Amino acid sequence: MAEKNITVFIYLPGETVAVPAGIFTHESHLGVGAFAYGRKYVDRKNALPVDPVSLPLGPVPREVTSNKGLYGAFRDAAPDYWGRLIIAAERKVPPEALSEMDFLLAANATRVGNLDFRWTTHDPEPRLEPPHFNQMEDVLKTAARIEAGEEVSHHLLRLLRQGTSVGGARPKCTVLWQDALWIAKFPAKDDTLNIPRIEYATMTLAEKCSIRIPAISLQSVGEKDVLLVRRFDREKTRDGWVRKGFLSSLSLMQWDEADRLSWDYGAISDTMRRHTSVKDIQEFFRRMVFNIFVRNMDDHPRNHAFLFGETGLELSPAYDIVPSITQPGVGTDFSLAMSVGERGREASLKNALSRAVRFGLSEEKAKAVVKNLVETVRGWRDHFASIGCPDSEIRALAPSFTQCVNLVSDLD
Repeated sequence: MAEKNITVFIYLPGETVAVPAGIFTHESHLGVGAFAYGRKYVDRKNALPVDPVSLPLGPVPREVTSNKGLYGAFRDAAPDYWGRLIIAAERKVPPEALSEMDFLLAANATRVGNLDFRWTTHDPEPRLEPPHFNQMEDVLKTAARIEAGEEVSHHLLRLLRQGTSVGGARPKCTVLWQDALWIAKFPAKDDTLNIPRIEYATMTLAEKCSIRIPAISLQSVGEKDVLLVRRFDREKTRDGWVRKGFLSSLSLMQWDEADRLSWDYGAISDTMRRHTSVKDIQEFFRRMVFNIFVRNMDDHPRNHAFLFGETGLELSPAYDIVPSITQPGVGTDFSLAMSVGERGREASLKNALSRAVRFGLSEEKAKAVVKNLVETVRGWRDHFASIGCPDSEIRALAPSFTQCVNLVSDLD
């Protein structure tokens, strides 16, 4: 049957057990979805929208055709490439053999945000059973075998499967460590550099630039480094885990993943003005410029997000900031994944400053922000060395940082 109906559950603020919010109908052959809130749910005093942008509280079903018929918050709660690979491996089928609804229903208690998807209102709470960090060696071995296309035992696959309902293409897994939930990010089979250590160095450099980041830790497992990023959508209480709503910038803007020509920092900032604080908007500008300085070309709208609850939307801590590696002598010009200013995606300070007013910044204040970033990012070599990055990797990364070193003249 092409049409499927499932129940959408939500974890309301302060509550550790989800309640049914409504019914989602999906026609996979058409790529069309429709959602309707339940009357009992709408009547709750503490009811929240399941998607604050696409699905405000109300009785009228709203149809969606973008992103294969998934509302933004629903797609954000679904696994991305790596999680889909694990789910498909568990079922012993290729990922393309499974539908969007298969992936929504197959995810588990580690999914991002405050939503859950079940066949009926009577289905039980999913069990939270992520691996503990002390099982990390088994997790790494299992991930390597999956990347190599090898068959993995059900026991080991289940261990990895319990923690892979988070987005992204690189190998990762939610783990329990120090009485909190963390995303463990580990090396991929084709890595030529120590990406977990480089990401740790870049993220802590961002923090020095007054960019909010989650709690992070770099840990060694055998001969490999693992980056641990504390889940900022989860908080442990005496009664269990409380969840926060999660909405990517893609979902905030109601863009389709194919709408790449529409992706625009300024447009996101304009929309943020209706939902978030001026402080968030100005930090968003800082993150955009930082991405230019560290050549983070994976800055697509899924890698910028918002948390939501009773008080509305707020910019989430920054995540997934890693320099894109380039070769010396190839040229310093590059583009970001989203439009920066009047010259589109061109990654230059002149372009970033051309529309600073959209971020609530005068030209003078925007230049002051940039100068502060320049002063900090220029010391990236010493910072990366202090993190333990070897000279060979620092030399390999040097061409990625030329914008910060060379473009100060743009401020004159």
